[in-house]
Amino acid sequence: MGECSLCLQGRIFTQLDSFRILLVGKTNVGKSTLFNRLSESREALVFDRPGVTRDLREKEVYIRGKRAILTDTPGMLDYSWDSAVEPELKNAINNNLIRGIKIADLVLFILDGSREVTPNDIEISRLLKKNGNDVVIVLNKSEKKKLKATVIDVMEFGFQDVVQVSAEHGLGIDALLDLVEKYIPHNESSKESCQKDLSTIKISITGRPNVGKSTLVNKIIKKEKQLTADFFGLTRESSAFDFEFMKRKLNIIDTPGIRRDSRIYDPLEKISLLNSQTSYKRADAVILMIDATSLKIGKIEKQDLSIAANIIKEGKPLVLAFNKCDKTPYGKDDIPEFLKRNLEKSLSQLKKVPFLFVSALNDENIMKMLKMVLSVHNKQNKKIKTSDLNNWLLGISKSDLLQSASSKFKLKYITQISNSPPSFLIFVSSKNKMRVDHERFISNDLRRCFDLKDIAIKVIFRDQAHEK
Repeated sequence: MGECSLCLQGRIFTQLDSFRILLVGKTNVGKSTLFNRLSESREALVFDRPGVTRDLREKEVYIRGKRAILTDTPGMLDYSWDSAVEPELKNAINNNLIRGIKIADLVLFILDGSREVTPNDIEISRLLKKNGNDVVIVLNKSEKKKLKATVIDVMEFGFQDVVQVSAEHGLGIDALLDLVEKYIPHNESSKESCQKDLSTIKISITGRPNVGKSTLVNKIIKKEKQLTADFFGLTRESSAFDFEFMKRKLNIIDTPGIRRDSRIYDPLEKISLLNSQTSYKRADAVILMIDATSLKIGKIEKQDLSIAANIIKEGKPLVLAFNKCDKTPYGKDDIPEFLKRNLEKSLSQLKKVPFLFVSALNDENIMKMLKMVLSVHNKQNKKIKTSDLNNWLLGISKSDLLQSASSKFKLKYITQISNSPPSFLIFVSSKNKMRVDHERFISNDLRRCFDLKDIAIKVIFRDQAHEK
């Protein structure tokens, strides 16, 4: 397969493509469990309730050494399990699935072997036949003592290849891999030669529900992969997509909306919240999306500030994207003073957090936002020479504030001990004589001198006497 070039505001984005394997089937047949088994991950949310998966989820996999893109999907066509599901959501899920089927190179049609074949299963088989896909039928849950859906039953669908597996217990997976491998054309890719570059930057898009996270992901990758609608709780699990921007490999992660814990009663939503938090904790950079229409009398919602504070506490590079600026009096290039003051007052851990107005729907400032993310990521991973740090330390030791306290303590030596966040160790004689305002002054000047004002850093002061 080649590469698909995607244009955004005059710049070229590239989303890497490959042989595409799609998992389809009705609800609760074990598609997400099989996805986790084949991708050797736990990325897909598994919960004993129909209809948990709503978006398409992709993962690069290697089947007997051959590279492919594996896609997990929502349950098809059957929504009798939840009469409250909005018609708009039903249509969006099915339309998304049909788009995925049309571009799939191979479909793994999953059925629950512990249950009899249903009219819904037959309808799915007809759809796959009509589209002309290569299909492998996977009878899941084969660990059950008595299988109701048999090989003979499903052979009537007209597909040649049928395999029995237990995704939960790993039974029959080797046979399935042997079968799938035959469909994948020979290519130069291998797990050793084409494994994802370690320099890939993982960017988590997080925020409260319905702020436009999925719309932003769709706009960036130029494909309607993520469902979007004007109601709460649409996205339930994180989904990641690879693309290239400015010659950098990026992995952008859409996450479920984060609500206050006190408002969450559903165990599934609690799992989704944990999914979001895990996503930004593991990310290399985070975009916190905030609904710009929620700005009232110059203030940011407490929940947004709370999410931002937690991300900064994790030491992650952060960019605030105030979305839906097209529905506000603010232009995309505005830098309101009230926001600066609000952020500096409310986020004491990082007073200079970078922010901008965007419109995911109208492609406004998306490229600028990604450039901002790359900038803070680069600063977060910058290694400063020890000699430069100690030259700075010598200079700041002569400042008026510290000179007035020079007889009480002395700054002796500084070194950078780690990245993400950049962490510095300063050896001090008589550290117990230092005041909080001394430490704050030193940390702020370190940020200023080495252009670290817009990222989280950590400065550790250690008494030199303890090192003897």
